[in-house]
Amino acid sequence: MNNSKLGKLKAKLSYGAGDMYGGGAFLVFSLLYMNFLTLVEGLPVATATVIIFIGKIWDAVTDPLVGRLSDKTRSRFGRRRLYFLLGILPVFISFVMLFYSFGISSELGKAIYHTLAYMLFGTAFTIVMVPYNAILSDITSDYNERTSFTTVRMVISGASSLLCAVLPSAIIKLVGGNVNGEAQKNGYLIMALILGVFFALAWVIVFLGTKEKSNLETPQKITLRDWFGVFKNKAYCNFLGIFLSFQIAVDLVLAIFVFYVDLVILKYQYYEVLVGILLVFQVIFMLVNGALAQKKGKVFPLFIGLPLWIITSLLFIFVYTDTQLWVLCIFSVLIAVGSSAGNLSTWSMLSDIYDIDEIVTGKRHEGIYSGVTTFLRKFASGVAVLVLGIGLKGLGFDKDTYNMIKSSAIDFDPHQYATEGLVLGIKWMFIAIPIALCLICLVFACFNKVNKKRFDSVIAGIDAYKTDGNLDKLPQEMINNIETITGKNKEELWANGIEQSKDETEASHIDESAQKE
Repeated sequence: MNNSKLGKLKAKLSYGAGDMYGGGAFLVFSLLYMNFLTLVEGLPVATATVIIFIGKIWDAVTDPLVGRLSDKTRSRFGRRRLYFLLGILPVFISFVMLFYSFGISSELGKAIYHTLAYMLFGTAFTIVMVPYNAILSDITSDYNERTSFTTVRMVISGASSLLCAVLPSAIIKLVGGNVNGEAQKNGYLIMALILGVFFALAWVIVFLGTKEKSNLETPQKITLRDWFGVFKNKAYCNFLGIFLSFQIAVDLVLAIFVFYVDLVILKYQYYEVLVGILLVFQVIFMLVNGALAQKKGKVFPLFIGLPLWIITSLLFIFVYTDTQLWVLCIFSVLIAVGSSAGNLSTWSMLSDIYDIDEIVTGKRHEGIYSGVTTFLRKFASGVAVLVLGIGLKGLGFDKDTYNMIKSSAIDFDPHQYATEGLVLGIKWMFIAIPIALCLICLVFACFNKVNKKRFDSVIAGIDAYKTDGNLDKLPQEMINNIETITGKNKEELWANGIEQSKDETEASHIDESAQKE
């Protein structure tokens, strides 16, 4: 391997290391945090739900703010990389605080502490992940190269998720025993310390191994119109339709999967096996989908993966308690095809939106787009999971009773808890939810107009505007591609954005002069 290829591989691995935290910490939180609050800390489920809801709202609100702040930042470490450096210590401290309350005994004290701890965790997550989602467009402007970087990122994310699906539980049980309860406090602490170091080191790697543009323009004043202006970008609105429908599908399936396995098909003892197979094959198919995306376009894997997920969901209609484990393992593999396709396509498409926005407005808004996207993803997911919880409650599910029976019984028998209505409700939610959301995702994907040829035309158009001030030297085919991908005529592009920037700059100078006087 020559030095050039070795350098690119190191850059991709360094960039991808960020999702050791993004994928791993998210999975640990999803699998363990609610159980930790209720069974180990002894908080009522209603209190735990409020803690998570407040934390999610805080987390979502901070995303656009950090996005804009990273756009404005100028330092010798870069505008994005600086935040990876600043986030190393908060990433470690906040993850440990999630799973350790320093001896607080009162219920009110624990509730306040964990609310603040989760808000700190969300802030740390935002500090690193919002700039991280924005930096790829600075690393490379090549359409296929971005897909390659995202493929490596998703493979590392999947590997981290697999590790975090197995290691935390093993550490907790080794130190604190097998019975869910207060005796496991030290197990959770040791787990949090080990993974906290692991996640913090990930950002050391990203900081040291990534590079970004050094010839940045002076930060421009951002108005409220700029924030809402992202929704005038037709390519971005199409991307949101694809991104949000898929990500919500994944979040809801993860949230309900444990109940489906536990209460519907009565195979909780195989839960780790099924999740493990899904995660392993998600990593494997990520490489396949990455190669497909580079040859056929970033949206193409969706047309293979999501129909397979839909068909698999339909096959779950015929799954009962006597269905063989090997059948469920095959279904997990098929779902992995769809989830890997969706994750690769959605995350690799985001960085292209920044360049499409630039040719329309004449500005770079990576941080704003990254922040708004992360905000919408968290807000929509939070609302969806809240609605799911209301639905389960309406079906007769009571998590307090469920957890009490499960934690107190040596051999948990779901028949002690499950009713026929609850079982049927969970089964049909597990089937219908991914089908509906995958179909919505595919509809938006059909209207997606971004491909390599059109994107290359956008990059050429940006260069033409910077050197010549117009598109006159570009072939007509490229101009047509730019108009197709932006949904705007040539006359509505760069020049309009530049004039707007000049007006805002002049207004800013007038304001400064008035203040001096």
